[in-house]
Amino acid sequence: MEYHGQFRRAAIERGIPADEVGRFAGFLRFAIWTSGRPGGVPVGRSGGLPRLPVGASWPSSGSGPLPFIASVDCAALPRIDGLALPADGSLLFFLHHEDAYEAFSVTGEQEYARVVHVPAGAETVTAEEPEHAEEMFSEPERAFVGPERDLFATVHAELPGWLEDFDDYDDPRAGNQEHLGRDLPHVREMCALVAELWPAGGDPGFALGGYSRGIGELATDFLCTTPETRMAEDGLEAREKAGELVIPPDESNLYLEWEALRVMREWVPLAQFVPDDVYIGRFLIRHDDLAAGRFERALSFTAFTE
Repeated sequence: MEYHGQFRRAAIERGIPADEVGRFAGFLRFAIWTSGRPGGVPVGRSGGLPRLPVGASWPSSGSGPLPFIASVDCAALPRIDGLALPADGSLLFFLHHEDAYEAFSVTGEQEYARVVHVPAGAETVTAEEPEHAEEMFSEPERAFVGPERDLFATVHAELPGWLEDFDDYDDPRAGNQEHLGRDLPHVREMCALVAELWPAGGDPGFALGGYSRGIGELATDFLCTTPETRMAEDGLEAREKAGELVIPPDESNLYLEWEALRVMREWVPLAQFVPDDVYIGRFLIRHDDLAAGRFERALSFTAFTE
């Protein structure tokens, strides 16, 4: 379904100018939310043992095998705008969230995270539980193989927090914030329309697409810290060191917001989930790598929230 088209038609029918609707729609994203609660479309499962291609090894790091998080059946997933998932086959996600977080660098973290695409028609077998340390996590009672459950999918609309945070629109810190959508006279009506067309419901256990989850701290006065703001900071720092860019001290946040929005246009959250109560697992991938099936280029950004 062409969800953006559905929104545009409904907004224009309510008398909102088409050019303003188009600018707002640029901030509107859709995500596939899955959970173990029956309802929606059955699309995969979390926990248990994965089905791997015959002869394939269980993904591992130098510290041992990586815990299996979930698998999704790409053919069963709803099609959403801006998320060019494979038309068929399965995607399997592995992550040791504690080791990944304690790597303390994006490069180091990738050893403890893996996305595997199993093509349609590949001969697979349910993997046997590999040998591993008796205690893999800081919580001794946490098992290496999690409880198995089916995943059911629904499509949800997502907007960035800064667009819905109307109380900040008159904040003197905002200044000239057209790049964050604050030049939309009908923004309240359009946010309400999104909520009407796609009512929110609960939290996803495992999600694909949408916006990256923040960790509760602010990167600027209006942007939460996310993988995109981290990549933006690294990119700006590299350009400054190379002499390609000079950022006035009083405009550092403005430059970071511009750069973060640019990164958001290039990257998309492939999968997001909560492996336990205080961690967030997040895999991001460039749109062009996703379309080409280069899942080895997906990056893990595990976060600690407390």
